Amino acid sequence: MSEAAAEHDLSGQWSGFYNYPIDRPPTPFEVELRDNGGLLSGVVSEPGDTRASRGMTLHAVLEGQREGATVRFAKHYDYLPRAHYVVDYHGQIAPGGDEIEGEWSIRGAWSGTFLMIRGSRQEDAVTRKVSEKV
Repeated sequence: MSEAAAEHDLSGQWSGFYNYPIDRPPTPFEVELRDNGGLLSGVVSEPGDTRASRGMTLHAVLEGQREGATVRFAKHYDYLPRAHYVVDYHGQIAPGGDEIEGEWSIRGAWSGTFLMIRGSRQEDAVTRKVSEKV
């Protein structure tokens, strides 16, 4: 794998948050992301942020693509009150490949910003190596 391709391989564990366009605190989330040659898939976990979902952990799947330093993906919740809409994300990968910043939108509803940060790939490699030694 070339250094440029490795830099933009987005596979791994990511932490982030998204902001609403109204006066609400940011919502944190965790993503286990897989990047197969630019095709993205993953699983998202985040705390419920409405009166009905407070205290719950919401889950969603995402699918999309990476082209150069640009990513686009769609998030689909498995929580029934949110299952009817798709959240579209569009962002830019920062140099080094460990941050993605951009905007999310729900067509016809609203939009906001997001930021995702990945732990060091070297730390991930050490974790994998330790896990394999068992």
